[in-house]
Amino acid sequence: MSTTSVDTPPLVLLSGLAADARIFAPQKISFPQMHCPGWLEPERSETINDYAGRLAETLDNDPCIIGGASFGGIVALHLAEHVDARAVILIGSIRAPSQLPMFARCARPLGFLIPFIPVRLLQVLTRPIATPFGKRHAPFVYGLACQFRDSNPVVFKWSLRRILDWSITPKVSCPVFQLHGDRDWTLPLRYTDPDEIVAGGGHVLSITHPAEVNSYIRQILNEVASTLSTAREHHGPQQ
Repeated sequence: MSTTSVDTPPLVLLSGLAADARIFAPQKISFPQMHCPGWLEPERSETINDYAGRLAETLDNDPCIIGGASFGGIVALHLAEHVDARAVILIGSIRAPSQLPMFARCARPLGFLIPFIPVRLLQVLTRPIATPFGKRHAPFVYGLACQFRDSNPVVFKWSLRRILDWSITPKVSCPVFQLHGDRDWTLPLRYTDPDEIVAGGGHVLSITHPAEVNSYIRQILNEVASTLSTAREHHGPQQ
Protein backbone atom coordinates (compact mmCIF):
# COMPACT_ATOMS: atom_id res chain seq x y z
CA MET A 1 0.00 0.00 0.00
CA SER A 2 1.11 3.56 -0.64
CA THR A 3 2.01 5.74 2.33
CA THR A 4 2.49 8.96 0.41
CA SER A 5 0.97 12.24 1.54
CA VAL A 6 -2.37 13.40 0.24
CA ASP A 7 -0.54 16.60 -0.78
CA THR A 8 1.67 14.75 -3.24
CA PRO A 9 1.19 15.86 -6.87
CA PRO A 10 -0.09 13.26 -9.36
CA LEU A 11 2.43 10.72 -10.66
CA VAL A 12 2.76 10.36 -14.45
CA LEU A 13 5.01 7.58 -15.81
CA LEU A 14 5.85 6.93 -19.46
CA SER A 15 6.56 3.41 -20.67
CA GLY A 16 9.58 2.54 -22.80
CA LEU A 17 10.14 1.55 -26.41
CA ALA A 18 7.54 -1.00 -27.61
CA ALA A 19 6.00 -1.03 -24.13
CA ASP A 20 2.80 0.20 -22.52
CA ALA A 21 1.20 0.69 -19.11
CA ARG A 22 1.59 -3.02 -18.31
CA ILE A 23 5.27 -2.43 -17.62
CA PHE A 24 4.20 -0.42 -14.55
CA ALA A 25 1.64 -2.95 -13.25
CA PRO A 26 3.50 -3.39 -9.92
CA GLN A 27 3.64 0.39 -9.48
CA LYS A 28 -0.07 0.84 -10.21
CA ILE A 29 -0.86 -1.46 -7.29
CA SER A 30 1.22 0.63 -4.87
CA PHE A 31 0.32 4.02 -6.37
CA PRO A 32 -3.33 3.98 -7.51
CA GLN A 33 -3.06 7.69 -8.41
CA MET A 34 -0.42 6.86 -11.03
CA HIS A 35 -1.24 7.68 -14.67
CA CYS A 36 0.54 6.08 -17.62
CA PRO A 37 -0.58 7.88 -20.79
CA GLY A 38 -0.57 5.93 -24.03
CA TRP A 39 1.81 6.86 -26.81
CA LEU A 40 0.40 9.33 -29.32
CA GLU A 41 1.02 8.53 -32.96
CA PRO A 42 3.91 10.82 -33.93
CA GLU A 43 3.74 13.28 -36.78
CA ARG A 44 6.19 12.90 -39.64
CA SER A 45 9.77 13.80 -38.58
CA GLU A 46 8.47 15.14 -35.24
CA THR A 47 11.18 15.92 -32.67
CA ILE A 48 11.02 14.56 -29.14
CA ASN A 49 10.46 18.06 -27.79
CA ASP A 50 7.57 18.78 -30.17
CA TYR A 51 6.08 15.39 -29.35
CA ALA A 52 6.40 16.14 -25.63
CA GLY A 53 4.57 19.42 -26.22
CA ARG A 54 1.64 17.59 -27.80
CA LEU A 55 1.65 15.01 -25.03
CA ALA A 56 1.55 17.80 -22.42
CA GLU A 57 -1.69 19.05 -23.96
CA THR A 58 -3.35 15.74 -23.07
CA LEU A 59 -2.44 16.05 -19.39
CA ASP A 60 -3.99 18.15 -16.64
CA ASN A 61 -2.42 21.56 -16.14
CA ASP A 62 -1.64 20.84 -12.48
CA PRO A 63 1.68 20.30 -10.71
CA CYS A 64 2.85 16.72 -11.21
CA ILE A 65 5.73 14.32 -10.80
CA ILE A 66 6.71 12.75 -14.09
CA GLY A 67 9.03 9.96 -15.04
CA GLY A 68 9.57 7.05 -17.31
CA ALA A 69 11.39 3.84 -18.11
CA SER A 70 14.09 3.75 -20.79
CA PHE A 71 12.92 5.87 -23.77
CA GLY A 72 9.97 6.98 -21.65
CA GLY A 73 12.42 8.63 -19.29
CA ILE A 74 14.00 10.56 -22.15
CA VAL A 75 10.58 11.81 -23.24
CA ALA A 76 9.75 12.65 -19.61
CA LEU A 77 12.78 14.96 -19.45
CA HIS A 78 11.45 16.87 -22.46
CA LEU A 79 7.91 16.77 -21.05
CA ALA A 80 9.22 18.54 -17.94
CA GLU A 81 9.80 21.61 -20.13
CA HIS A 82 6.09 21.76 -20.98
CA VAL A 83 4.33 20.93 -17.69
CA ASP A 84 4.55 22.04 -14.06
CA ALA A 85 6.84 19.17 -13.06
CA ARG A 86 8.05 19.06 -9.47
CA ALA A 87 10.40 16.13 -10.10
CA VAL A 88 11.45 13.74 -12.85
CA ILE A 89 12.05 10.07 -12.08
CA LEU A 90 14.23 8.07 -14.47
CA ILE A 91 13.90 4.29 -14.19
CA GLY A 92 16.53 2.51 -16.25
CA SER A 93 16.90 5.64 -18.35
CA ILE A 94 19.49 8.39 -18.90
CA ARG A 95 19.80 12.15 -18.42
CA ALA A 96 21.57 13.26 -21.61
CA PRO A 97 22.54 12.16 -25.15
CA SER A 98 26.15 11.86 -23.98
CA GLN A 99 25.04 8.91 -21.83
CA LEU A 100 23.82 6.85 -24.77
CA PRO A 101 25.88 3.65 -25.13
CA MET A 102 28.56 3.47 -27.78
CA PHE A 103 26.61 1.05 -29.95
CA ALA A 104 23.70 3.54 -30.18
CA ARG A 105 26.00 6.39 -31.15
CA CYS A 106 27.76 4.24 -33.75
CA ALA A 107 24.39 3.21 -35.20
CA ARG A 108 23.34 6.80 -35.93
CA PRO A 109 24.45 6.70 -39.60
CA LEU A 110 22.19 3.66 -40.06
CA GLY A 111 19.05 5.51 -39.00
CA PHE A 112 17.87 5.66 -42.61
CA LEU A 113 17.31 1.88 -42.46
CA ILE A 114 14.72 2.09 -39.66
CA PRO A 115 11.73 2.53 -42.04
CA PHE A 116 12.62 -0.86 -43.54
CA ILE A 117 12.46 -2.78 -40.23
CA PRO A 118 9.72 -5.45 -40.67
CA VAL A 119 7.99 -4.71 -37.38
CA ARG A 120 4.79 -6.54 -38.34
CA LEU A 121 6.78 -9.66 -39.21
CA LEU A 122 8.72 -9.47 -35.96
CA GLN A 123 5.45 -9.15 -34.07
CA VAL A 124 4.17 -12.31 -35.76
CA LEU A 125 7.36 -14.12 -34.78
CA THR A 126 6.78 -13.26 -31.11
CA ARG A 127 3.40 -15.01 -31.05
CA PRO A 128 4.79 -18.38 -29.90
CA ILE A 129 6.19 -16.59 -26.84
CA ALA A 130 3.00 -14.64 -26.14
CA THR A 131 1.02 -17.79 -25.38
CA PRO A 132 -0.13 -19.52 -22.17
CA PHE A 133 2.90 -21.82 -22.54
CA GLY A 134 5.24 -18.84 -22.61
CA LYS A 135 3.44 -17.24 -19.69
CA ARG A 136 3.85 -20.40 -17.61
CA HIS A 137 7.53 -21.06 -18.37
CA ALA A 138 8.94 -17.57 -19.04
CA PRO A 139 6.52 -14.99 -17.58
CA PHE A 140 8.94 -12.06 -17.87
CA VAL A 141 9.72 -12.68 -21.55
CA TYR A 142 6.03 -13.40 -22.11
CA GLY A 143 5.09 -9.97 -20.76
CA LEU A 144 7.58 -8.16 -22.98
CA ALA A 145 6.52 -10.19 -26.02
CA CYS A 146 2.87 -9.28 -25.43
CA GLN A 147 3.71 -5.59 -25.27
CA PHE A 148 5.84 -5.71 -28.41
CA ARG A 149 3.14 -7.69 -30.21
CA ASP A 150 0.58 -4.98 -29.39
CA SER A 151 2.81 -1.98 -30.07
CA ASN A 152 2.19 0.48 -32.90
CA PRO A 153 4.87 0.01 -35.63
CA VAL A 154 4.75 3.74 -36.43
CA VAL A 155 5.46 4.66 -32.81
CA PHE A 156 8.14 1.96 -32.55
CA LYS A 157 10.06 3.18 -35.60
CA TRP A 158 9.73 6.85 -34.63
CA SER A 159 10.96 6.12 -31.10
CA LEU A 160 13.94 4.15 -32.36
CA ARG A 161 14.88 6.94 -34.76
CA ARG A 162 14.57 9.60 -32.04
CA ILE A 163 16.85 7.58 -29.76
CA LEU A 164 19.54 7.48 -32.45
CA ASP A 165 19.33 11.19 -33.31
CA TRP A 166 18.81 12.49 -29.74
CA SER A 167 21.32 15.33 -29.38
CA ILE A 168 19.80 18.03 -27.16
CA THR A 169 19.78 17.73 -23.37
CA PRO A 170 16.49 19.10 -21.99
CA LYS A 171 16.71 22.09 -19.64
CA VAL A 172 14.85 20.77 -16.62
CA SER A 173 14.18 23.19 -13.75
CA CYS A 174 13.06 20.55 -11.24
CA PRO A 175 15.10 17.82 -9.51
CA VAL A 176 15.88 14.70 -11.57
CA PHE A 177 16.15 11.36 -9.78
CA GLN A 178 17.72 8.37 -11.50
CA LEU A 179 17.45 4.68 -10.57
CA HIS A 180 19.51 2.18 -12.59
CA GLY A 181 20.35 -1.51 -12.56
CA ASP A 182 23.97 -2.63 -12.45
CA ARG A 183 23.20 -5.33 -15.05
CA ASP A 184 21.44 -3.11 -17.55
CA TRP A 185 22.97 -4.12 -20.89
CA THR A 186 20.65 -1.88 -22.96
CA LEU A 187 21.72 1.36 -21.27
CA PRO A 188 24.85 0.21 -19.44
CA LEU A 189 25.61 1.65 -16.04
CA ARG A 190 29.14 2.69 -17.05
CA TYR A 191 27.78 5.38 -19.38
CA THR A 192 25.62 7.10 -16.79
CA ASP A 193 25.73 8.25 -13.17
CA PRO A 194 22.51 7.33 -11.32
CA ASP A 195 21.53 8.46 -7.85
CA GLU A 196 20.77 4.91 -6.79
CA ILE A 197 21.81 1.51 -8.17
CA VAL A 198 19.77 -1.70 -7.99
CA ALA A 199 22.06 -4.69 -7.48
CA GLY A 200 21.33 -7.39 -10.03
CA GLY A 201 18.88 -5.13 -11.84
CA GLY A 202 18.54 -5.28 -15.61
CA HIS A 203 16.80 -2.88 -17.98
CA VAL A 204 13.17 -3.51 -17.00
CA LEU A 205 13.43 -2.69 -13.29
CA SER A 206 9.75 -1.89 -12.83
CA ILE A 207 8.89 -5.56 -13.39
CA THR A 208 11.97 -7.43 -12.20
CA HIS A 209 12.61 -5.34 -9.06
CA PRO A 210 9.25 -3.77 -8.17
CA ALA A 211 10.00 -3.49 -4.44
CA GLU A 212 13.12 -1.40 -5.06
CA VAL A 213 11.39 0.76 -7.69
CA ASN A 214 8.32 1.34 -5.52
CA SER A 215 10.44 2.23 -2.51
CA TYR A 216 12.42 4.73 -4.60
CA ILE A 217 9.28 6.32 -6.03
CA ARG A 218 7.68 6.53 -2.59
CA GLN A 219 10.78 8.23 -1.20
CA ILE A 220 10.64 10.87 -3.94
CA LEU A 221 6.89 11.43 -3.60
CA ASN A 222 7.25 12.00 0.12
CA GLU A 223 10.23 14.31 -0.40
CA VAL A 224 8.28 16.43 -2.91
CA ALA A 225 5.23 16.50 -0.64
CA SER A 226 7.39 17.66 2.26
CA THR A 227 8.94 20.40 0.12
CA LEU A 228 5.51 21.64 -1.01
CA SER A 229 4.21 21.58 2.55
CA THR A 230 7.17 23.65 3.78
CA ALA A 231 6.68 26.12 0.93
CA ARG A 232 3.02 26.57 1.86
CA GLU A 233 3.91 27.24 5.48
CA HIS A 234 6.36 29.97 4.51
CA HIS A 235 4.63 31.52 1.51
CA GLY A 236 1.03 30.42 1.66
CA PRO A 237 -0.79 28.21 -0.86
CA GLN A 238 0.82 28.10 -4.31
CA GLN A 239 -1.21 29.22 -7.26
